Amino acid sequence: MLVSFVEATRLSFRLASRRKSTSPRQRRIALTQILAFSVGLAPSLAFAHVSALDDPAARFEWRGQLRSKFQAEFKTRTAGGDSFESWTTTIAGDFGGPINESILVGIDAAYQYSNYEFRLDGAPGVPSVYGSAELPRDPWGPINTVDITPSATILIGDRFSLATAIPIRYSGETGSRRSAVTGGASALVRWQITEGIRIGAGLGVTSQLEENAETFPIVSFDWTITSDMQLRTEGSWTQGGLATLLWGPNEAIQIRFSAGYERNRFRLDDNGFVADRNGIGEITSVPLEVGLRLRLYDDAYFDFHFGLAFAGHIRVENSTGDKLYEQSYDPAPRIGLALTLPFGLPSRSTPGM
Repeated sequence: MLVSFVEATRLSFRLASRRKSTSPRQRRIALTQILAFSVGLAPSLAFAHVSALDDPAARFEWRGQLRSKFQAEFKTRTAGGDSFESWTTTIAGDFGGPINESILVGIDAAYQYSNYEFRLDGAPGVPSVYGSAELPRDPWGPINTVDITPSATILIGDRFSLATAIPIRYSGETGSRRSAVTGGASALVRWQITEGIRIGAGLGVTSQLEENAETFPIVSFDWTITSDMQLRTEGSWTQGGLATLLWGPNEAIQIRFSAGYERNRFRLDDNGFVADRNGIGEITSVPLEVGLRLRLYDDAYFDFHFGLAFAGHIRVENSTGDKLYEQSYDPAPRIGLALTLPFGLPSRSTPGM
């Protein structure tokens, strides 16, 4: 199905570009196919708990990137009548390079601080305990998440590579004392189909807080459709990620359309009700966003985006993983800023991989 989609869309662009009078209708058809694929990918990511990865070309100098991001999600209401809003700040980076001609190693690290403000329904009869569609109290406060992922890549000829990683995550409410660490192992095979198309597929296994270990698929995709349009996945080895379409007349400025899946499962503190002390919180959503990317200099970017988080769910469990509360929430407006800066030696990529 993926190959058929790729070939059909490439054909649409080729036919349009070969004609002296380019047909706007053909361009619109091809672009519609791409957007449909990107948007259609998001719900499947959510139900599969898949991980979507960046798919960079192999780097043959020791270098890395520093990234900072701020995102605000505005007031939204749960199906039970409560409301909340949040803001998140993230600092992340990666560094890596070759240890010989066929093996690359690297490490990714990130810290994320998420602050939530809940406003309970406040109507007469608000429950004093869990067990209804309304929250009896603020389920959690600020959340701290730390990700550390060492990785290695083995180059196999000019078109294939095998990437492996050990993602480790700490995610807990400020003040939590019980274990909030999960870890696992992941592997991905990448294939350079053509000069402009690179795909990857693999599997990950990770432990979960108060749940059995989970196995999930991993995908990566990087397709240079035309000189001014690119479709690719973005994300990390932890679950979630984005399918992003970039378009612009040059690399200095590009418009971004993205669809993705976000999930965070974390340990609660030992305050509050007996039922949720040392319990588990979980929040998921499917964001659809539009943004603008400005290239500052080589591999340095400033990003601005806005959109809506759809299909949101909020869940609270006790310390053994039994459900106390679960509700969907309305589409949440969001806005964000990000800055990416390179460091180390100038990049150099090998042909193909």
